[in-house]
Amino acid sequence: MKPETLVMKIIETIETASPAVITFNGKKISITKKLIDKYKYCKVRDDIGLDKIDANAKEGGFLPLLLPLIFGGIAAAIRITKTILSKKADDAKAAEERRHNLALEKEA
Repeated sequence: MKPETLVMKIIETIETASPAVITFNGKKISITKKLIDKYKYCKVRDDIGLDKIDANAKEGGFLPLLLPLIFGGIAAAIRITKTILSKKADDAKAAEERRHNLALEKEA
């Protein structure tokens, strides 16, 4: 079923106020009386073309919203790892300097 056919069936179902089950891409979408009552006061916009609805359906989704979060999490993990490793290296250097200073003090 084409997206424009789906849109037309949903609009028809809401206008007639009769609950229905619509199958789209193998998924059943049930339009209940509660859903109809919620959206029956909405106006249908004529300035949005079905080609625009189809284009919006094909691009995006929730994945573009998740990508920045995923990459941000990876960057944060890298920064935390670098901080931990540099702290360990600084601690090891400080311990070596202390050992060296103690050795020099024993000689003197």
